[in-house]
Amino acid sequence: TELARAQGVPPYVIFPDRTLIELALRRPASRAAMLEISGVGEVKLERYGEDFLAVIAEG
Repeated sequence: TELARAQGVPPYVIFPDRTLIELALRRPASRAAMLEISGVGEVKLERYGEDFLAVIAEG
């Protein structure tokens, strides 16, 4: 939500709910692992991947 606010877009524009749920369940630790999740492509990985990986690593 913070990332979406900072970008000035609704949260679903960054990732749809099903992708967020899968990210939360699988907790990828690398960019390669994120790419295995449905809804995460090269563009979104490049744009948001590091932020999501940092939050996931924080626990």
